[in-house]
Amino acid sequence: MSGKAMSIKNESKISFLSKEISEFIKRGSSTAEKLSATLKEIKSQTGIKTLKDMEQSHINDMITGLKNNVSSGNMSLSNANSYISSINNIVRYIGRDDLYVIKASDFGLSRNISEKDGINKENTRESASAFKTWLNEKYAETNDLRYAAIKHAVSIQSINLRLRESLQIKLLNKDLSENILKVSAKGDGSKNSREREIKLNPEQKALLLEARAFLKENHLKNLNIGTIKQGRNFANNILKSFRTETNLYFHYHGERHWTAHEAYKEAWKSKGYDNIKCRARTDESKAEWISSILETTGLSKSEFQTMDKEIRQEISRNLGHERIEITNRYLG
Repeated sequence: MSGKAMSIKNESKISFLSKEISEFIKRGSSTAEKLSATLKEIKSQTGIKTLKDMEQSHINDMITGLKNNVSSGNMSLSNANSYISSINNIVRYIGRDDLYVIKASDFGLSRNISEKDGINKENTRESASAFKTWLNEKYAETNDLRYAAIKHAVSIQSINLRLRESLQIKLLNKDLSENILKVSAKGDGSKNSREREIKLNPEQKALLLEARAFLKENHLKNLNIGTIKQGRNFANNILKSFRTETNLYFHYHGERHWTAHEAYKEAWKSKGYDNIKCRARTDESKAEWISSILETTGLSKSEFQTMDKEIRQEISRNLGHERIEITNRYLG
């Protein structure tokens, strides 16, 4: 293990290390890019600065995260397998006998598993409102500022933000004058350090301004109080408590599903067609859903397909998805 590059403390180190590992396993630039994305995820999730400190528990947490992303529709099985392959190559490179190579099949992540789409995973507005009310009540009872911070984080998730992004994004530094939220590659918790721009409607901008006022009032840099891991654990633990105490179901990623569904409806409305639902909000097969829209709108099938694709691409950009296929799992 001595003599090998191990540091992942910054992007330049990660870039160098990903190329080193790629050369070690005799692969090219495409593999190096996948390794770089995986190393960034390891650093983000674990907080370690060198691979010498990697433990099996860190790998297990990574796999759990992959499973959750696949089940939520935020990641394809193919992408999850790319991460697993990269993790295995990293383990081989550092030569740690106490870390074992992962088989995707052992975790239900084999590529031959059917990837179902069209399932509605959005939170109801009733459950979202109940969760935010519960957070307010907990804050009043405990005076623990983290409950109030999570409430704001959940609110701004409706701006196409992942929970990690809503907790880590540096709102104090954002210029919202042009009604655009810029999620930067560094410091905003973006997935795989990908930057993007999100168009804001008046309601979304107001939520961001409320969250920013909260940060200023309480002298906070972002909505994640404590370390990244502490913030994530607190969010997950209180969600379990909410479900147990209220017997209501809410999940953080469900806010992004709801936002995507609403965006689809509003995009059609802007084109002059009211009450057009994405397939996930119906019980129809794909053929039945398309037939129903054609009958309602009077569009030809080719006209519908062109408009539908344009809408999905815009939603995909706002969600920060690398491929439109992932967004299709939100919309059906």
